[in-house]
Amino acid sequence: MRPIDTGAPDGSAVPEPAPMGPAQSNPMRMEPAPMGPAQSNPMRMEPAPMDPARSADPAIPDSAASGPAIHDLAIQDSAAPGAALLNPVRVDPVPLDAAPAPPARCKNCQAVLLGRFCVNCSQAADVHVPSTVELLHEMLEGLTHSDSRLWRTLKLLWFKPGMLTREFVAGRRIAYLPPFRLYLILSIVFFLIASFVHPIGALVQFDDAAAPAAASSAPPVTGCQDANFIMFTHDPKWDQRFQHACLEVVRDNGKALLPVVVHTAPKAMFIFLPLIAFLHMLLYWRPRHRYAEHLLFFIHLHAFYFSVAIVMICTIIAAPSWPKLSGVSDTLETVLGWYAAIYTLFAMRRVFRRSWGGTLLKAVVLFFVYSIVLGLTFASVVVYAALQL
Repeated sequence: MRPIDTGAPDGSAVPEPAPMGPAQSNPMRMEPAPMGPAQSNPMRMEPAPMDPARSADPAIPDSAASGPAIHDLAIQDSAAPGAALLNPVRVDPVPLDAAPAPPARCKNCQAVLLGRFCVNCSQAADVHVPSTVELLHEMLEGLTHSDSRLWRTLKLLWFKPGMLTREFVAGRRIAYLPPFRLYLILSIVFFLIASFVHPIGALVQFDDAAAPAAASSAPPVTGCQDANFIMFTHDPKWDQRFQHACLEVVRDNGKALLPVVVHTAPKAMFIFLPLIAFLHMLLYWRPRHRYAEHLLFFIHLHAFYFSVAIVMICTIIAAPSWPKLSGVSDTLETVLGWYAAIYTLFAMRRVFRRSWGGTLLKAVVLFFVYSIVLGLTFASVVVYAALQL
């Protein structure tokens, strides 16, 4: 073994490896096995045939005329050696400087949209300017949410007293309209229909001046000038305002008064409902329920009252035009009146879960309290409306 000079300063040498014989081979060397003439390389790729017209074009560079080297590839069928080349497959390179498209964002909160609706604010992804038909449909749906929930809510409201309140308190709410939306829809429809009703007969009646007055009775009131309003106000200015309001009501028999009453009554109901709910809570002191439960109970109860009143007013309006309804309307009013009373009793029993005796006693007390508070509220509305004339 001959040492090999490495050029190290200490003169050290590295021994030269011994030569291998002809029969000895490198154990780490790998050579491909020879392929026969009928065996072909399945991974072989050859360039597609070049178009003669393309190669003859002097405007095309030599690199392009020599045929595609990387992008235009033809794959030879490995199952049939010597078969014709397949159609070339062109792979266009993707430009490296192409930036990805920005994600779609919600027009309302700028959150990234992942579907048809925004996961942050629930607004629809499609917010194009609607057509007239789409706008009318959206207005109707926004007012009544006219899908199966409306009819399911009305069915439960009419035929299962108190069930809507129990379902809301129990947390099962998605299948029904919200209480305030239901109340607003029915109250708007009621006051809209009530505005078409006109008073029949004299709205204000005075004493007959020709009739003899009793000796012990008060002096007859034959007109607004004989009415003494100062005993209620103790102020001459208010007496003049009441005199003017009385004359305006008598002049057109309340035709100008009714629209003002209809316009003012919905506002008064927002004072009446919380007040009657508080008084009703005093009846159920032990065990106590939350005030919100009593308020929800009366919201659903008045939604039912408004629906009953809508049916009554529609029959009253249609009776003059259809004489056959004249007798039916009176019977229907009686039936609906009794049904409203029985409905209230069953609703109180179902929501507050008292015995029938206790529920009946509380219902009687509620009837008198409700009548007094409602009468005072309606009188206040009429007086306020008359003073606006």
